[in-house]
Amino acid sequence: MQQRTRTECKFAQTEADLPDWSGGAAAHIVKAEPTLKSRLTALLSYLGPRNPLARPVTADDTLWLLDNTAYRNSATGQWEAEFVAAMFSQHSSSPVVDVATTIAEKIKLEKRDPDYRTIEKRLGPFVQDIRPGTYVSALYGGKTPLELGPSGHNGISSDIKSLPGSGNEEDGKIVSTFAKVPSGANGLLEGRTFCAEPEGWGVISDIDDTIKITQTSDPIGILRTTFSEEPEAAPGMPELYEYIHKLIKPASAWFYLSASPYNLYPFLREFRQAHYPHGTIILRDASWMSVRGLLTTLTLGTEEYKVDRMEKVHGWLPKRKMICVGDSTQSDPEAYGEMYRRYPGWIKAILIRKVEDIAAIGIEAKNEPERFEKAFEDIPRDVWHVFSDPESCKKPGPLTIHKTSSNSKPHQPPINFNFARTSHTYSTSTSTSTSTMSAPESAPKRQKSNKDVAYELIYWPSIPGRGEFIRLALEEGGAEYTDTAHVEKGVDAVLAQISSENVGDLTNPPPLAPPILRHGDLLISQTPNILLYLAPRLGLAGEEEDKDAIYKINALVLTALDGLSNEVHDTHHPIASSLYYEDQKEEAKRRAGDFVKNRLPKFLGYFQRVLTGQASGDGPWLYGGRVSVADLVLFQVLDGVMFAFPKAISAAQTSGNYIDVFKLYDAVKERPKIKAYLDSERRQKYSQGIYRYYPELDLALEDVPQSDVNP
Repeated sequence: MQQRTRTECKFAQTEADLPDWSGGAAAHIVKAEPTLKSRLTALLSYLGPRNPLARPVTADDTLWLLDNTAYRNSATGQWEAEFVAAMFSQHSSSPVVDVATTIAEKIKLEKRDPDYRTIEKRLGPFVQDIRPGTYVSALYGGKTPLELGPSGHNGISSDIKSLPGSGNEEDGKIVSTFAKVPSGANGLLEGRTFCAEPEGWGVISDIDDTIKITQTSDPIGILRTTFSEEPEAAPGMPELYEYIHKLIKPASAWFYLSASPYNLYPFLREFRQAHYPHGTIILRDASWMSVRGLLTTLTLGTEEYKVDRMEKVHGWLPKRKMICVGDSTQSDPEAYGEMYRRYPGWIKAILIRKVEDIAAIGIEAKNEPERFEKAFEDIPRDVWHVFSDPESCKKPGPLTIHKTSSNSKPHQPPINFNFARTSHTYSTSTSTSTSTMSAPESAPKRQKSNKDVAYELIYWPSIPGRGEFIRLALEEGGAEYTDTAHVEKGVDAVLAQISSENVGDLTNPPPLAPPILRHGDLLISQTPNILLYLAPRLGLAGEEEDKDAIYKINALVLTALDGLSNEVHDTHHPIASSLYYEDQKEEAKRRAGDFVKNRLPKFLGYFQRVLTGQASGDGPWLYGGRVSVADLVLFQVLDGVMFAFPKAISAAQTSGNYIDVFKLYDAVKERPKIKAYLDSERRQKYSQGIYRYYPELDLALEDVPQSDVNP
């Protein structure tokens, strides 16, 4: 069927016009660096981890640390995981413009079209010179050293690493690994490891035309959806996956298994983050330095490839109960059918999206009932299900899942499927009660960025100020960033941005004042706006499947900034920021008195209520049982108020009325990355910023009559 599709849709003719520089690592490296050492490096790269002359990642390199899944070794019971890294140069020895022109001509796009620039950007990973024989040091969990690589002839390394078992590896928990690279190196420098105990649920999902519109039956469609168009989720699939995720929690492991090449990893990772549950993306490594190879990998050998990768997943988690989701355009039915027959009982359900919303030659033949009957031969009919409308999968029907509470162990009784031939439905029930879950509303999409580069914070030197809220988020998130406060003549960058002569650029209006964040070609300002942008990207926006969490967290951020930052500034500048403190000293005393008597207790009391509410979840955090930007902001405003009003804060601490607020403060302060930052020279001392100490304003809350305090 694959060969028939390629012939009928003229894949070979399209591929012949596309460039291919993948003539071996040696040829391409020597072209970029024609030295004896480069030739030797290329040759030795075929030795993989036994390469005696491996090189470290340099400031001119790009590195991707791929998200992965940790599992328990069946023989030792110890945690381990496969760490995959891709390494290549930030530069290209291949003509990007020529490639972009070829693709634009194929998809009938003119150079003046705005999408032409999108083609050039997305081509980057296909034309950048790969870095064979390269290794990188990393910190698992921020503290356990790992050495990954050296990379093979394709610039990719794969290492099975034992994990320390430090207590971070709890079922369903995500642990970050941070690359240790020299300044200037860029890419995806944080990989996220999902920890999966042996038992529980899992999902194996195809990507192209299952959850993302790719048009894999049409070579021109593949080029258009990959290089010029915004990625589009398949209709109804984000809602279906959110529905499934809720049914099979806790700690369900998700794998996104695609025939797409690794060149598309950042593109697909960002797409997955915007629409679907967190999971490990598994891609092919066969088309580095080859745009032509993109079409080949998506249309040749896909069944064998997917079966091979599912064998690996089975080796990791043989006791998990798997739900496999695919579509009819490729060989998903055949691959899933083969795996079911090899390991009866491992796969509990197979869901196949019948693709009918693309115009492609041969699509009707792929949707014939006889095809599915053959693919699922000897497989019980109540296991596999072909659907057109994902919504039909959520109607009351015969899918039964026995659920456990969130506090129980991940083991669950077997799933019971009874898919009827004429029905496209399933329902859920438990052994103790039956519930029909309505489909969740479509979640808002996350902000997106196509910049896998370091962040740049533009802020004044010498004071923590409002820039400190941004720094704490970047530090906790383990992000790579630069800070003008610690760069020689960095103040010039601030002044240039806020200059009256600055009118912005083609896509960015000029900022009024710092803090300012630059990320690639994006430039944004305003503290809460920057935090809103960073939080999802740094894992500080609540659970990934809780699509509305960011808005609830942002409300807490705004409240903390309003009451314990902006109002604190107004205590020493109550009339005008342009006046000196000495010019408004009497008014400042009155304003400080009101703050200590009324406003400080009001906001401390509010956050105490938040922390005792159910929405805060387990642990000391404000929302959802996990640290977020709101917790970091509350920590910083409390720290600043402690400096400005030590007597009032001391009284608040000893009153016992805000126990959970100060527990949160201590918990943030002891987080490893925050603690390291606070102990470093990068943490600046308070002076003449928002938080200032004036003895005459340092009033004791306990000395104020209770009748003067507004609760």
